[in-house]
This record gives sequence, C-alpha cells and structure tokens, in this order.
Amino acid sequence: MALIYCTILFCLFIIVDSTFCQSIDSLTANKLNTINKEIDSLKNVIDSLNNKVNRINSKHTEADPVDSLLITLETKIDTSLIPEDQRSRRKQLDALLNYISSRPGQLFFNGQANAIIQGNLQKEDKFSTANGSVNLFATTSFENNIILFVDLEAIGGNGPDDFAETISSLNGDAGSTQSRDGFDRIVVNEAWTEFLFLDNIFTVTVGKIDLTNYFDNNAIANDENSQFISGAFINNTAFAVPANSPGLRIRTTILERFYIQFSMSKAENEGNNIFSDIYKIGGFGFKLFSFSDYEAEFHLYGYTHPFANNRYGFGISMSQTIAARFTVFGRFGNNENTLAEWFSIKNSWSFGSQFKENIFSEPSVIGIAFNSTKPFDAQQLNEKLTELYIKQQINNWISISAHFQHIWDTGGINNKYSLLGLRVNFAF
Repeated sequence: MALIYCTILFCLFIIVDSTFCQSIDSLTANKLNTINKEIDSLKNVIDSLNNKVNRINSKHTEADPVDSLLITLETKIDTSLIPEDQRSRRKQLDALLNYISSRPGQLFFNGQANAIIQGNLQKEDKFSTANGSVNLFATTSFENNIILFVDLEAIGGNGPDDFAETISSLNGDAGSTQSRDGFDRIVVNEAWTEFLFLDNIFTVTVGKIDLTNYFDNNAIANDENSQFISGAFINNTAFAVPANSPGLRIRTTILERFYIQFSMSKAENEGNNIFSDIYKIGGFGFKLFSFSDYEAEFHLYGYTHPFANNRYGFGISMSQTIAARFTVFGRFGNNENTLAEWFSIKNSWSFGSQFKENIFSEPSVIGIAFNSTKPFDAQQLNEKLTELYIKQQINNWISISAHFQHIWDTGGINNKYSLLGLRVNFAF
C-alpha cells in the first residue's frame, strides 16, 4: 500500500515539476522578448541622435573666423609666399586681411616696429647712426567686398644719409617724422578704401595710397622691414614716383595669374585742386609656375610726371625661385631725358639673390644684391652699391638681421663708404 502511495506521489511531483518548468520557460521567453524590444528601441534612438549630430556638424564645417584669426596670428608668415599684389609691404598685414571681410564692422589692429643701428667702418670718416620706426595698422571691412585701411607711422632718425649724401639711400626705413621744434609726430602714411568686385577679379582702391605697394613689386627686394635696408633694393632708384598722396587705383586680374592695373594720384600730398598735377602710371604682370618650387613673376610699368611736362619713364622687375630655397631677382628703370633732368636720375639697374633655410625650426635668410644708378648729369659718376645681410627669425614676432653695405662714387663723386648694421624687427 505504501508503495502505491509513493508511486502516486512521484507521478504527481513529475507532473507539477514539468508544469512549473514550462511556466518558467514561458516567462523567461517573454522577458527576453521584452528586453530585445527595448534594446532595439534604444538603438533607434541612438541612430537618430547620431544623424542629428552629423547634420549639425555638416553645417559647421568651416572654422570660426575668430579662431582662424588667432591661428593666423600664432603662425609665422612665410614672406616668400606673399603674392605680388601687396596692399602694403608689411607682410603680416596680408594674413589679417584674409579674415577681416568675415567680421564686418569690427576694427582690427596690427603693426610692427624697427630698430636699426649703422656705422661707417672707415677710420678717416667714422660715424654711427640709430633710427627707429613704428607702424600701427587699423583695418576693418564692410560686408565682403569693402576694406578700409589706415597706416599710422612715426620715425625717429635720418640714418647714415645725413653723413653720406647718396643717390640711392643707405636706409629705406629712416626719415624722421619729428617736427622742427623737436616734437615727435605721428603721420598718416596710408588711408584708403578698397572695393572688390566679381569675386575679386576687379579691384578699385581710393584714398591716400602708396604707389610702390602696387608697382615695382619684387618677391625678395621690396621690404625694408624684413629684407634689404638699402633704398635701391626696396624700389628702383630711377622710379620717379611721388610721395604717398590722394589717388585712385584700378586693377583687373585674369585667371589669378595675369593682371593689368592703372593709377592716378596727386603729384603732391595735398587736397587742393585735386584734378590738377596728376601723376599717371599703368602696368601689367604675370606669374609662372605658381605655388611650385620654381615660381617666377614679372612686372612692367610705365608712368608720366606732371612736373616734367608729363614726360615718361618705365621700369621692369622680376624674380625667379629655384628649388623653393634659392631666389634671384632683377630690376631696371629708365627715364626720358626731360624727366631724367627734373628727377636727376637717368636709369638704374640691380640684381641679387636670396637663400632661405630653417635653423632650429625657424627661418634663416641670406641675401646679397648689387645696384648701379646713373645720374642725368654726365659729369657725375655712376653710384654703385652692394649689400649683404643675414637674418634669423627668433620666434613668431621677432627677427634680427646683420647687414654689410659698401657704396662707391657716393652721390656721383669719387667717394666710398663701408657700413655695418644691425636691425631688430618686432611684428605684433
């Protein structure tokens, strides 16, 4: 009897256990299905969020102009890559102008300072000079096609030309702005507005302009702040160009490699009778092998001067880069006899080279050049000048350069000088 009861209980246990397991399996399956559905739902939410993030990122692919500006200010300016059309010879200005148009109505400041010491090595006529200059640039834009630029300048010291009366100048950065009564003055060196049309293909500049910023350009002999300091290697000595004065420049660019431009300006820096005594100049230029290790550029210009019965002169300037580090340049300028008599210079030519290499990750430059200037007076000798300089960039803002200059037949007479110089340039 007991055996029968045990058998019945065992069968009941088997039945209950089977039913319970089936219930557990059913509950587990339902739970797993619920969990899988929740996981799928979360995946859909994550995918939706990722799509939204991607859409937001796609709308902000361009860097903020302010960030770009800060990056630019922290980046060294490679002067060898500066284009031929300089709004100003001050190289660091171009980096700012690229971003100003995207910040309309906001005023940006930039500038630089120079300190130059020069001394004559000859025992019989020793002298030494020091001069300094400060330029402050103020720039703003109005929409994307109008730029306003102002250059304020103060200079102390006249350099060695007070002792050695030259035709071509031994210091292109000198020329004191101090008044006769001894007060230091700040002068408006440039103040102009530039209008850009048709995606920068057509440019109009009006105001107080420096014509040497647009004509007689040269990649390695055009800037007294970072290259040669002799006047003959900044601009052609025979270039009969007036001082900065009210004027108008019109330029058109073709295929980003060719340009034609024309300018008119007052022959004197004054606002009276603005349409009389007009100096006229026109020119064209082109680039070959742009942005390559063998880039070349060529500039030709011609001009007429009202103070010389509108007689004419012309100039040629070229430079050629070889293997990215070595660059050569050449210049020639000539004036018609009436203009040459008024300006006192018949013609001038120069040539030279520059070698560039990085030392301790900072650029180091060696430059050498030679110039010959022929006076109009046949009784005077041709003035000849050579300069050698070595420049080392210290950091993003400071460079130091040592200069050696030798000049023969100074001022057209049988005299010569040998000078050593040191220049420190601060860009800010």
